[in-house]
Amino acid sequence: MKYRKIYLLSGLGVDGRVFEKIDLKEYQPQLVEWIQPYAHEDITAYAKRLSAQMEPNAILIGLSFGGMLAVEIAKFLPIHKIILVSSASNFKQIPWLFRLWDWSKLLGVLPQKIMLKANFITFWLFGITRTQEKILLSQILADTNTIFLIWAVRQITKWKNTKVNTKFVHLHGTNDRLLQLPMENLKTNNILIKNGGHFMIITHAHELERIIRKELKGF
Repeated sequence: MKYRKIYLLSGLGVDGRVFEKIDLKEYQPQLVEWIQPYAHEDITAYAKRLSAQMEPNAILIGLSFGGMLAVEIAKFLPIHKIILVSSASNFKQIPWLFRLWDWSKLLGVLPQKIMLKANFITFWLFGITRTQEKILLSQILADTNTIFLIWAVRQITKWKNTKVNTKFVHLHGTNDRLLQLPMENLKTNNILIKNGGHFMIITHAHELERIIRKELKGF
């Protein structure tokens, strides 16, 4: 059986390791490689360039910032469906603290060894407690592209999207401390994952895989 093309979009400079516990091998999902943003390029223009890597009428699985990019990509490329994980579908779902100030300014002056070094605050924000999960997050942060990270944080604070141009479903953890969504903005198209944190793609992988497979059934 020939399936629709499935593309995986990870988070802020994060790589494909975050999807390692979600087994979709029969669908042969393709990880979208981030490209370096241009100076002063906004998320919409970046998404248009990124869409050149993709086939139309595909399914996008977007994690965190990758979900926001998936929403933007659907403005330029016909997309069959978007599955958002620990993400947001519109700017009203971005916590007010993110939108209050351009946090990229702070990240821009912090030494890299401090900015990308995991600690107990990072683990708490991402909702992880197991040693293996801490090791994985620490490795991912250490390998993060700081230029992309600072650019992406700036785009989150300035994001103005109000709608999704295709079918979508939104998977979000009830204990997501990094991206706490207002419950009034999660009335439709959503599946809440009990006790899931921002790193639930790893911590609640089996539950998410079951839901994602159900969403992919017949595609």
